[in-house]
Amino acid sequence: MLFCLPFKRLQPSTEDWEGTQPDKPPPYRSISSQSDSGAGSAAVLSDLRALLSENKLDAYIIPNEDEHGSEIPAASELRRGFMTGFHGTAGLAVVTQTEALLFVDSRYWIAAEKAMEKFWTLRKVDPRAMVPGGFQDYLCNLPAGSRIGVDARLIPPALKTSLDSRLPAGSKLVCQLFNLVDEVWENKPMRSTEPVTIHPLKFTGRPADSKIAELREATAKFSPTVSYLVTPLDDLVWLLNIRGNDMFSQPFFYAYLFVSATDAILFIDPRKVTPEVEDYLTGLGVRTQAYGTVWDFLKAESERDPKSTVLVDPKASFAVMDVLGSKATVIPSPINAAKAIKNPVEIQGFYNANLRDSVATVRWYGWLEEQVVEKKAPVTEYEAQEKLNEYRSMEKYWGGPCHFISAYGPSAALPHYAAEEDDCLVIGRDAPYLIDSGQQYLDATIDTTRTVHFGTPTKEHKRAFTRVLQAHIAVDALIFPAGTTGTQLDGIVRHHLWKDGMNFGHGPGHGIGSYGLVHESSTGISVPFVFKPGHVVTNEPGFYDEGKFGCRTESTIVVVKKKTLREFNGDIWMGFDRCTMVPIQTKLVDFSLLTKEEKAWLDAHNKLCYEKLRPLLKKVNDKRALALLGNFFLNIVNVP
Repeated sequence: MLFCLPFKRLQPSTEDWEGTQPDKPPPYRSISSQSDSGAGSAAVLSDLRALLSENKLDAYIIPNEDEHGSEIPAASELRRGFMTGFHGTAGLAVVTQTEALLFVDSRYWIAAEKAMEKFWTLRKVDPRAMVPGGFQDYLCNLPAGSRIGVDARLIPPALKTSLDSRLPAGSKLVCQLFNLVDEVWENKPMRSTEPVTIHPLKFTGRPADSKIAELREATAKFSPTVSYLVTPLDDLVWLLNIRGNDMFSQPFFYAYLFVSATDAILFIDPRKVTPEVEDYLTGLGVRTQAYGTVWDFLKAESERDPKSTVLVDPKASFAVMDVLGSKATVIPSPINAAKAIKNPVEIQGFYNANLRDSVATVRWYGWLEEQVVEKKAPVTEYEAQEKLNEYRSMEKYWGGPCHFISAYGPSAALPHYAAEEDDCLVIGRDAPYLIDSGQQYLDATIDTTRTVHFGTPTKEHKRAFTRVLQAHIAVDALIFPAGTTGTQLDGIVRHHLWKDGMNFGHGPGHGIGSYGLVHESSTGISVPFVFKPGHVVTNEPGFYDEGKFGCRTESTIVVVKKKTLREFNGDIWMGFDRCTMVPIQTKLVDFSLLTKEEKAWLDAHNKLCYEKLRPLLKKVNDKRALALLGNFFLNIVNVP
């Protein structure tokens, strides 16, 4: 049985959100080092247990989420990371009076064991096992009558449903609208008070008033008295054409937006709203209220006209659903679907930003090859990613990083690896080096992966890299009819690896935002959504040999209409157009495995990159990068 306690603090006090510095780390800073306040000590754990006793709780759940379901929350929200010392993007902690447990899946077993404080115990979650060992299994084996506490704002309604059916008789999930970890977290990073900014029409390609009108039209189909609560931050900033700087790697800010047929209210820290933004919002018919007042508002809304309905996003927290009660109806986000189809201005932004970013990347490759090969300098994975940020910062519309995986040899076998300044490898010449990095530019979000070798690749390296490349080419060159879903393409990507008994454990490609979310959920390869012209996705097959090496090739591609020979059933045929202009290293290719068509694709891709990048590299007089284009990537001439 689950229930929600009376709200202890419906509106956070000023002290809760006091802060003068934006939560924006240096461009190269990894997710695992966002919090400057260190990890929780044994004394902090003891203080938390005292609060459990005070609140008559037997266990406490500590997610690493924020109340908007964000992929990468701000540092102020990383409570599990603070308590345990482990800052990976997945995992959950549970504290009882006698145990402190960290539950993570196989992607993070090694990293968590290395990072977590010694007074925590790692619980390895393996979905393939007969008994997966997840936190729900643990909670359901606590003594009958246990009271398990959790912040209701940080859990999905599905967790409530699941535990409601599984907890022993008499046990309860005690849901609160406050967080006990916040009570013991000294020097807690505070949410930013940096003002939000208006994202110009020259980048968005569409005014916010038309987006709001479209949302109202979509929701009005349910009822003339319906309203919509926007909880995901990426949906909110896209709808209003506003961006912020509250979060690492993402141009978002903490807010809720309530839209009815006649009104719109933005719940936001008032210190973040400048007079210019206030006037802009007023022009859109949007008024503002303090962020914390959303709970009082939703409670009042739940008691208003019994015929009215509040539509909510699937990411809405249990707290939102509990306060609204029967008024709440979950629907697929109409905003998420709308923003997935990029308009012509946004698509051109992807081409423009990727070209600029490709210039920076090739200039960086020139520097890195000189250091590692010619000078034999001991460049670490961390130093390499820091240097890439230096080159990117020279490009126009620099907005900041999304993520970094700078990984050599065995590090590259970890798909979610993050190099730390004091704990990473030196880039050598005996194994492949993988760089997966995303950047935020005002006209697009970038996500590119390339794998290179600075020495002599082994047959094993070349075969694995080539199979991944064939999978990448298969998607890029694909023609498919209208109605095709991402799920249908999954096998096309993987079959090149399957024939060698190889595979990879992540999706072959995801949607990507326009100065927004790097991983948009509304489309992608292996995602059960129908492709439409204007969808922008990544193409990123890979292979990871644990303890040895990994390789991945990732480019951003746009769904476009295609002309075919027969045009069977009419003008229904689609394919992809590539935005990423980073060439592919041919040294790692086993050409004996490639078909004639695949060789032609690789030759055409690298030559196109050369044609696009050469004048821009000449403009900045980077002779080293120009030489690299020919020697490092373009040595494909006369290959049999």
